[in-house]
Amino acid sequence: MKVLVATDGSIYADAAVKAVASRLWPADTEIRLMMVLERPAVSYITSGEGWMQFDNITKDVRTAIKAILDDSVKLVQATGCQISEKIREGDAADEIISEIEDWGADLVVVGTHGRRGLSRFLLGSVAQRVATHSPCSVEIVKVHEK
Repeated sequence: MKVLVATDGSIYADAAVKAVASRLWPADTEIRLMMVLERPAVSYITSGEGWMQFDNITKDVRTAIKAILDDSVKLVQATGCQISEKIREGDAADEIISEIEDWGADLVVVGTHGRRGLSRFLLGSVAQRVATHSPCSVEIVKVHEK
């Protein structure tokens, strides 16, 4: 069985990682933790020091992504499953769906912010797009905030 867990380091994605880490999986299960580096639509961004080319900060962003993935791996190691990591670049939902197809995942687990109404319309829902377009089963883990 191949289980893909998409994370972005948020509390919502962490809930998905913890849900996977807390289960007993068949001995031959492979778990892949993935993150997507979403590039802005522009090549330059502004900072306190003026304009910066996005590529110049990509190394720092990749370092941060790797640290988030490393933390997720530590949580999932207790399952005893084979674990791998993947970083892709592009639109989060599109890249998750592509990874599902490319890797041949049997299950994908994602967290959700649980947005509704206008914020969902304006920001979109990665979890909804993945669930709608995934060729495999999708589990959406929701965090109930107080």
